Amino acid sequence: MCSTMMPRKTALQTFPLQHKKMTRLVSPFMIVGTCEVMNCADREYTAAFTLHNARNRRFYIDASQEKSSVPSFIGEVIAGGLCSSYTGHRCSHHVANTLENTLRMHAVLPESIAELRRERGDDPLVQMMMSAVCRERHLRTIRQDDSVGMRQGVARPMFSEWDMHQYAVHADSTFLDACQLRESTVTSSGCESAMEGCRAVWFTATVAPSSLRQGQQKAGTAVGISSRNVPPPPRYLHGNQPRGSQTNQECMTPPVPSHHPFFLDVLLSNVGDSRAFGIARNRSTWGLASFLDNSRERVVPLSSDHNPLHAPELHRIIRAGGVVRSDIGNIIDGNPFYNVSRSFGHWSMKNNQQRALSEQKIISLPTCNSWEMLPGDVLVLCNHAVFETRSNEDTSVDDLAKVVSRELALGSPAEVAAGVLCDYAIRFGAGHSLQVLVAVAIEGSDGVEKDGSVSELEGGKVASKVWIEPGTVYAEPCRHLPDYRSALLADCSRCGVTLSQLLELRWRRVRHLLSGRNDLPLRMFYGKECSALQQVMDEEALLFGDPSLPPPEKNLESLSNEDQFYIRRAFEKVADSLTKPQT
Repeated sequence: MCSTMMPRKTALQTFPLQHKKMTRLVSPFMIVGTCEVMNCADREYTAAFTLHNARNRRFYIDASQEKSSVPSFIGEVIAGGLCSSYTGHRCSHHVANTLENTLRMHAVLPESIAELRRERGDDPLVQMMMSAVCRERHLRTIRQDDSVGMRQGVARPMFSEWDMHQYAVHADSTFLDACQLRESTVTSSGCESAMEGCRAVWFTATVAPSSLRQGQQKAGTAVGISSRNVPPPPRYLHGNQPRGSQTNQECMTPPVPSHHPFFLDVLLSNVGDSRAFGIARNRSTWGLASFLDNSRERVVPLSSDHNPLHAPELHRIIRAGGVVRSDIGNIIDGNPFYNVSRSFGHWSMKNNQQRALSEQKIISLPTCNSWEMLPGDVLVLCNHAVFETRSNEDTSVDDLAKVVSRELALGSPAEVAAGVLCDYAIRFGAGHSLQVLVAVAIEGSDGVEKDGSVSELEGGKVASKVWIEPGTVYAEPCRHLPDYRSALLADCSRCGVTLSQLLELRWRRVRHLLSGRNDLPLRMFYGKECSALQQVMDEEALLFGDPSLPPPEKNLESLSNEDQFYIRRAFEKVADSLTKPQT
């Protein structure tokens, strides 16, 4: 985002909203955690999703000679994504919901597609899946690829770049159709929707047998651009991939031969400037290492920023009649919100009836990259705000990878590592809503894993959970600053709680700590920092100072229903005191 959009420091920059909406999805082969924070935003601009798809378990059934050694979850998919906007929440929520439903429904087996067709009739998504099957058969005929006794659907990736292009265009088109409908009614909401758009990054992780990996390496998966105006196919990042330059060769760490019965075939897609990278913690996984700093993780870049000044993007924008201003943030047609060449939404930039969707000023075709994850590897997705700093220079991927790896090494769950990365971004000056998704590949098992966070699983099932971790509540800004109060209430709505419920959650989280605020152990070593912390704790202690509330030593689980009722009433009164206008 260009720096001109934040001309002065606001109350939300001084008192950021740090309430975390956390999600966790646990499967026998991957743990996914997300964290979303409103930070300095005055309303909700983001949306996220995670899902599990088990429609295609028989997809790779013939890809291994020893069926008894193949886990029962071969062919299952974990997917997730982040959508972020600067102009509203409609586009983010629409695209996230559409992609979630599409990826959850994705099928490649003919019998699964036939079942979907019976359920959904002539649904456009079902038609896309049927087209994908026909397209794959046609490509196999052209390549005369009849080796290894293949049948339809065997020994090929479950998701292709073509699939992601179709799904992204579908999500974009349905939103644009809604915008056009609103625009035709000449309503204020329609005009606002016509300006809305969002950037997005999402992934699919398919459990695939090792034979697929070996087949891809033998066949060679690097292919050039197949046709004009179509992005190249996904780049497969593994040790046997042809290497581009001597510099890259010097930075690569050779992979150790892998003996795992399966791997996670990850396809990463991004539109705009949302980013993703992998952390190769498994020694068998390809990754870029640093010879200058041994503490750096081996990272795998997986996304591409869609900058309007990149030659292919610039040429398309100019042909469509657009103007790119490099002197004021690389923006299109003088609009500071149009600083990327690809995004969802922005109907006003895609309504040229004389040009195809792929030739508009802004398009929604994602860039796709593929990565092969092994147990221990980490995938990180985040919106661009995570990279913002006070110096207007992006935080490096190496720094972010270091933060995530350090937290995971301490035994923290994936969603906690995502939350720590959000805290890191806030500390270094991020000025917008924050989103982070951390996915960790684990040793597959049909039962319960040793990791405590996976103990929720029974019989290899997938478990998911959503909860709120409330941050600091600044009482005085809420009482005296209407903009801050409005943003706080919007944050409560985003989290699905009332202000009184948020206050109670915060009190339950910190009530044991507030009593020791005058005896911080590091105060004599970090006087300034501890003094600021003590002031915040003093204000919260005053906010939660109702004498009717149980003391810190009281076990809340032993309270009666009547006691719980009085606690709720106490926080309703506190919430009223914060939202009542001060005279």
